[in-house]
Amino acid sequence: MFSFFVRKKTDPAKALREAFGAYTLPSFSKVDLEIMRRIRDPEISTSDIAQVLELDPGLSVKLLRLANSAAYTPRHDVSSLSMAVALVGLSQLESLVMTATLKKGVPKCDHKNLGSAAFWGTAALRGVLARDLAKRLCPARMTECFTAGFLQDLAVPFLISQHHNEYDPIIEAWHAGDSDFWKAERDLFDWDHAQVATWIAQEWELPESLASAIGGHHSPDDTDYDCPLPVALVANLSDTDESLGCLCANLEKHLSEESVVTLVESAQLSACELARFMT
Repeated sequence: MFSFFVRKKTDPAKALREAFGAYTLPSFSKVDLEIMRRIRDPEISTSDIAQVLELDPGLSVKLLRLANSAAYTPRHDVSSLSMAVALVGLSQLESLVMTATLKKGVPKCDHKNLGSAAFWGTAALRGVLARDLAKRLCPARMTECFTAGFLQDLAVPFLISQHHNEYDPIIEAWHAGDSDFWKAERDLFDWDHAQVATWIAQEWELPESLASAIGGHHSPDDTDYDCPLPVALVANLSDTDESLGCLCANLEKHLSEESVVTLVESAQLSACELARFMT
């Protein structure tokens, strides 16, 4: 069990049952788990990762398409999985694996103010922005920041599915630009989507550092969590222009205005390309 659950005296399995009722959380396949284990192992080579990727033809095709896309502009056609892994990089590969896996089991967002395309597109943008901010602010945590930024709202589709009527005004408030919508979650349910995501992470045997970064993205001052600054900075980004404007204003406290413009424009292009290859 994650150490922060011990400190908080939380039973994640019990908490999930109380939040989701009789709903059974989908699980990762052995291939999915092995791919992610290899991605996170610093001693594993690209050919070792490629070897297990071959067991998932659908994911292999997506990876090769991404490696040959305009986002990477390869000089020659990339036809080998090892070359594709090396070109795309581990953080992008992990996001691809995560998304392909999550799409098998995460409920489809069908809220009038939050469709699946918008949800995953915003998730990709958060991930890319968190990674690019980490490159400047905490380079050693770039991969972690990418994945935590990408997955920080992981629980939202589940909550919409299981608590559609109660969750409706919360999503409307979020879409309208309420950056404190997580407080409404706590008032209504006694938990928020960040906490629920940590329970899911425990169930899926994701790394504790990743779960901790996700759990603290709306509570960066909670010392039980270790949320990197880049993940916290992108926490309130939604699919509206207003939220992007607020994010840019926040980023200018850490970077020059010119750097913020460059960073955001580059991240939008990368995230758009990445999201296209995730669908």
